[in-house]
Amino acid sequence: MSAPSAINNARQIIIGGTAALGVGTNLQSAAFRAATGEVGIFSKEGTRIVAGTATVGREYVIAVSRGANLAPLVSDLIDGSRVTVASSALGAAATEQSTAVGYDGTSGLIADVATYAGELYKVSILVHQFLSGTDSEHLKAGYYQSQLTDGQAEIALGIAASVIKNFSREVSNVNGQKPIRCKAVCNNAGIVAAGAATGTIATNSTQLAMNAVITSGGVPIIVGSYIKLNEDVTGAMALNDPTFRVTAIDGFTYTLDHEYQGTAMAATAVANNIFTITAPLGAAANWGVILDGSALPFNRNKRRYAKCRFDVVLDTAFGSTAVNDVTAASEGVGTFQAISELENFLVRMMSESYEMGQPFVDNIDDQLLAAAAVAGGTYSLVTIKWSQNEVVSFQNEVSLKELIIATPFTTPAYADVANGFNTLMATISPTALTGADLNV
Repeated sequence: MSAPSAINNARQIIIGGTAALGVGTNLQSAAFRAATGEVGIFSKEGTRIVAGTATVGREYVIAVSRGANLAPLVSDLIDGSRVTVASSALGAAATEQSTAVGYDGTSGLIADVATYAGELYKVSILVHQFLSGTDSEHLKAGYYQSQLTDGQAEIALGIAASVIKNFSREVSNVNGQKPIRCKAVCNNAGIVAAGAATGTIATNSTQLAMNAVITSGGVPIIVGSYIKLNEDVTGAMALNDPTFRVTAIDGFTYTLDHEYQGTAMAATAVANNIFTITAPLGAAANWGVILDGSALPFNRNKRRYAKCRFDVVLDTAFGSTAVNDVTAASEGVGTFQAISELENFLVRMMSESYEMGQPFVDNIDDQLLAAAAVAGGTYSLVTIKWSQNEVVSFQNEVSLKELIIATPFTTPAYADVANGFNTLMATISPTALTGADLNV
């Protein structure tokens, strides 16, 4: 059948490129082999199992077409009567951690400013050691020495600038982002910048170049005013978008107090993207600092898939200021990184016993099926666990097996239809199907 049949206690993965379409009636048919990415359930003789032929407890294999020029990738033989688990899960996008100190875009503030005027403010950031397999922590921090006349704005802007400088020493991801990005935010929405039509600023720059002088209420803004920028340059400006103080003006170029870490703007329209806040209104607003985790570098051969997780601890100068986790970090379900990493490990493990040392090692990189551009953004998963019993030397030998089937998260994905996996699994192994996530 296939190599895994000879390996005990094995785990295998099959990755499709489409949802189940029912193309081809036979495992070796030209129609099935030409339907690249098609996944199907077949009898051990190679006939496709569909509604009406999926009898309880029968034996079957699951296969994926790799194109007309390659043989289909076929699972080990599965005895439906020995399946203990057949579960399903919808793909879910990964999320990055976002933690706010004070104002978080909805509520909150940097509290007790008058009580702790003149104090040293410190934000300790304990980054979970994503570069190793240990439980050690990577300690970073942001500092701001306040003055007696400082308010929330000065503290938020000072801490944001300090954190950004501290993380500037860390390794960037492919997008040029540090493990944690930082921004100062305030609850004043501001107004669209007037007098100019477009603005340009690079990521990690403090120079905002406009095509004309910015005005507010018909009056040019001055040093000490505030500018709010739409960090993803999509949709409307949000209250949790970063706010900066203008520290210098040279013609149409405005120097900001700390680096902008959002999406680069190139002659971007001011509408929805560049707002102004006068100095008095900014001073009267509630402020906060938001720390956002970034996607960590990933390589299926060299860098494991992980999310940046961190804890934030405030010193006493922050008084009753609250720390709020706006979004929790999650690796998601069926993300390309997770599936690619798992496939890389499992496929190489399965082929290890058939490889020779240098210079004859079989490079299978071009045979791995996980795709970064997976339709729908993630894979949906079906997991099957069963036991394989064989008589060896006049006694039973029991081997535990597991198969993961991943297909693009499209609608419907393995729908509960006549030839969908859920329907067939419920028939083949009626006591084993758990979860109905794919019944969409």
